Amino acid sequence: MKTKLILFLLSLSLLGAAQNGSLSIDKAMDKIITPGDSYFEVTKDMFTMLSESKGVSPEYVNYIKQLHKLKMIQPGRTASNHGEIIVKTFLENTDLQSYTRLMTRRDNHEVLHFYKKEGKNENEFLLVSSDMIIYITGTLDLKSIGEFQQVMEIAGSAFDM
Repeated sequence: MKTKLILFLLSLSLLGAAQNGSLSIDKAMDKIITPGDSYFEVTKDMFTMLSESKGVSPEYVNYIKQLHKLKMIQPGRTASNHGEIIVKTFLENTDLQSYTRLMTRRDNHEVLHFYKKEGKNENEFLLVSSDMIIYITGTLDLKSIGEFQQVMEIAGSAFDM
């Protein structure tokens, strides 16, 4: 009897831990953004325009052509734990079952998760941290995601405007 009870409780806890949100990343991002947060989005059309700019290096053009969408949310500093709340809410509401978690880092009050989902026509990458949530889609692979710093500089300048 004890064994059955233990197995039952264990299976309940596993089911509870396996629950995942039902929202797409786009909808989950829309749900968590609050008025004090910074939001930035670049569409495939904008990336196409950037790749056609004059004076841009061929390497940069090749990289930009691989991008389809970039979305970023930077939590406002209205409360000391606002970034942590955003991460928790986002992860609870987002359906990440088809994503592979590549990395997790926890340090004091900071948390960082990096996910990937490979598709037929595009790949998706998601970085969730207390400081920022970044969602990228495109024909990128893990090797080319390392070149993401250039795109981050563009996005960062948009936040500074």
